[in-house]
Amino acid sequence: MSRGLGSLQRGICESLAAAEGHELPLRELRRRLGEPDRSNLRRAIRGLLERSLVEESHSGSSSGGGRRLALTSSGLLRMRPPPPVHPLYRPRMSIRAQLREALRALQEAREVEESQTKAAASASPAASASPAAGPSGGDHEHISRRGRSPGPYQRSVLYVLWKYADPVDEGLPVGTVKAIVGGDRSNTRRAIRTLLRRGELEESEDGKRVRLSRSAAFRFSSNSPPTLEHPPDEVRAAKILRARQGGGPTRQC
Repeated sequence: MSRGLGSLQRGICESLAAAEGHELPLRELRRRLGEPDRSNLRRAIRGLLERSLVEESHSGSSSGGGRRLALTSSGLLRMRPPPPVHPLYRPRMSIRAQLREALRALQEAREVEESQTKAAASASPAASASPAAGPSGGDHEHISRRGRSPGPYQRSVLYVLWKYADPVDEGLPVGTVKAIVGGDRSNTRRAIRTLLRRGELEESEDGKRVRLSRSAAFRFSSNSPPTLEHPPDEVRAAKILRARQGGGPTRQC
């Protein structure tokens, strides 16, 4: 487990990462890899399965039946480097804390994968009527370190930074976030402070800008992005952005 990936294993992961749905029939995967030796390919796949970076499935469909190989959430996380650190933002964590954050992100990816598998296995009318389906289906994926879902203002802050920061790693001025979120500005200020403590947000050196943390941005890009039952008015948000940022384009979910 301490050794890095071999060249064939990395080729497998890169081929799966580039494929639609991050999975391929084994025959197509072998073709994309240049028809490597079958025993070497089996050993490489076995090693990736042991590391939980890939998983096997079988499909009976006419278009690509038989054994298929897919990247797991852990494998996808390994193949997608985090967004670059923007110069406006100071490093808020020590090396040890960054390692803990990376391990936490891996654990979250595994938990999301397990919950999706369980949801698919137990899908039924009773399950769809479960109280777990609250104002936003994606809200329950954003669980804090204390096990609590984000509140309404916290969800609004995450939504605004995902939808309107372009690019995401530059974030937005705190005043712009408060203006788009609307409502009680002190509630928005408390929501931002809480999200900073939880590692969902990062702030600039001067404290005037905030952005999604790298783990939060990756989670939103690889799973479902934040949603709101009553999102901000698009026209109003565009006016605020033009007034405060010079009218840059917005990011669509």
